[in-house]
Amino acid sequence: MTLFLPIVGMLVFLALWGLAWRNRPMMAFGIFAGTASVWVVTAIVRPSGLQHVPIWLPALPFAVVAIVLLYFGILAWLWGRRR
Repeated sequence: MTLFLPIVGMLVFLALWGLAWRNRPMMAFGIFAGTASVWVVTAIVRPSGLQHVPIWLPALPFAVVAIVLLYFGILAWLWGRRR
């Protein structure tokens, strides 16, 4: 059971990547480049365990999404004022 979920996840990922390759090859190449870069970073930076997790780390993805959305909102507002 321990290996079942990662295998199913990999099969789903490969199916979605194959669909992306057929419809949008540039997006599939971006997915491949992102996955390869994550593998390289993961091989270099080993996790130290869950003994010491900074308090800000679990909220980091939400903060990044909020900042990116704020950035795009400001861009849309500035571009909309020019017209």
